Amino acid sequence: MKCTEAKIRLADLLQESSGDVEVERVREHLASCPACWQEWQELHETWARLGLLPEEQPSQNLRSEFYRRLEASRRELAQSEQRLWRELLRSLLPELRRLTPAMRLAAAVLVVAVGFGTGFFMGRGGENGSGKIERLSREVDNLQQQMTLSLLSQPSASARLQGISLTSRVQEPDPSLIAALLDTLDNDPSVNVRLSAVDALYLFSGREDVKTALTASLARQTSPLVQIALIDLLVSLKEKQAATALKKLLNDKKIIPEVQQRAQLGISKII
Repeated sequence: MKCTEAKIRLADLLQESSGDVEVERVREHLASCPACWQEWQELHETWARLGLLPEEQPSQNLRSEFYRRLEASRRELAQSEQRLWRELLRSLLPELRRLTPAMRLAAAVLVVAVGFGTGFFMGRGGENGSGKIERLSREVDNLQQQMTLSLLSQPSASARLQGISLTSRVQEPDPSLIAALLDTLDNDPSVNVRLSAVDALYLFSGREDVKTALTASLARQTSPLVQIALIDLLVSLKEKQAATALKKLLNDKKIIPEVQQRAQLGISKII
């Protein structure tokens, strides 16, 4: 392994398990390279000092507020497309109040003529053009999904995070992508990766199979951060089936009080 490659993977060495093949290669390189070993020592010392800082506790409403704003942004994007056409029409037409009746009639005829003309030409050539655009969009979507699946299988946590971030651009996910995200949520060794998977699955939470899988995943989680993230997501979706899973958390003595409090609050909002 070269120094440039080893330096890129130093951050992974802080989190990945000893059984990771790539991490073991980095350790072997550090044992034979004094310069990289020195850089690793400095990074490890900085990381250890950061661990001594008091942990900031996020607001209980942080994640639910995130989902609320994300949903508002999606609605605003849809409305902006409609406003664009209205503003374009206003810019093309003069103020009708200042026109004489005859000019108003002429303007109306002009609008109708433009409308019929646009429809005529789009009807002649639009079908082929729109078909090409739609096909190109599907190809790009498939390429993004393939890249996501490839990155999710990488040993590096940063690569898996990058793969999850690509899902925000996917319009129509394949079952394989949904399955990969759910598997990542349940089994990924990195808490940060699992948290990112929760946020990514929110984009596809309108599907009933995803809602059911998210509810089932709650019982398999061991990290309090991921448990709270899932609770907030299910509450934001008003998923009534999740009430049963939340009640089980209240009776589980292994669950910390903070998670149980969030579960209790979630039940009151769902039911």
